Amino acid sequence: MKNARKIIILLILAFISITISISVGSVFISPKEITAAFLYKIFNTEIIKNLNKINTDIIFNIRLSHTILAFFAGASLSVTGTIIQSVLRNPLASAYNLGVSSGAGLGVSILIVLGINYSQVLYMLSGIAFAFITIIIILIISNTIDKYMNNNSIILAGIIISLFVNSIMSFLTYLFPKYSNKIILWQLGSLSLKNWNFIFIIILTTIIFLIISMHYSNVLDIMTFGDNTAYSIGIDIKYMKIFFIMISSLTASILVSFIGIIGFIDLAAPHIARKLFSAKHILVIPMSALIGGILLVISDIISRIIIQGSNIPIGIITAVIGAPFFFYVFIKK
Repeated sequence: MKNARKIIILLILAFISITISISVGSVFISPKEITAAFLYKIFNTEIIKNLNKINTDIIFNIRLSHTILAFFAGASLSVTGTIIQSVLRNPLASAYNLGVSSGAGLGVSILIVLGINYSQVLYMLSGIAFAFITIIIILIISNTIDKYMNNNSIILAGIIISLFVNSIMSFLTYLFPKYSNKIILWQLGSLSLKNWNFIFIIILTTIIFLIISMHYSNVLDIMTFGDNTAYSIGIDIKYMKIFFIMISSLTASILVSFIGIIGFIDLAAPHIARKLFSAKHILVIPMSALIGGILLVISDIISRIIIQGSNIPIGIITAVIGAPFFFYVFIKK
């Protein structure tokens, strides 16, 4: 019953944060107007006389897509964090410090400096390709160090490759000053994507990843007890590590290709979910997704209101919020 109450509270928080996100901006739109706009769009019924059509256009052409993107991106990032932390049994592990996000970012950065016109499909394909190249190199290094692919060897290889890839991106920024602003803004993350086709790709990716992760929730539960326990039960621990890291990398690379690099959400949300719902992955995974969605929507709201008339890149806000949380987890563990 306690869990049911917590879930209801989180759902209410999600609804409130989404409503506020649609409301705030250069023009404030009241919740009543938002409700009226949705009823008008769905049922062609006006509950408010002389409904402001401009505000309705703002809701459906700008803010709704922006808010949905923020929620599902946060959800997807959080599930990748939950999986990677569980598989590697490290509370500070994430796609970001494994080098996956950096690899995807490098793929996009190379297209930018080549002067290729903005093409979201090409960015996505390049991001996925470079993310997979990065993670394959990490797994090869880890396997070379330890044929059983010990968790620490994967994390160490990830940190090394991540630093190396980030240095290449910095070098490209220095070498091509003409494109430096674009690369830097990409690295800071953005939720400005408005094309519903691409937003649906993110939604679909998130849902599929969530279903796959929940399907293997029992395996993840066992893996958290350690490699020896998993081996004794008959789980091919090496194969499952590669499998989980690969699907998490695919999800993270798709996100980075569309919205840039956004850190700390995938670190914070899983910890909050475990704190609230204990360690059972069948519950932790969807609740982590819900919490991550809420956190990124709130971060987006802050980015829009902290400086009037200016949208601060979302990656800066998540870093400011996440860095103290990262430090807290580090000290506690």
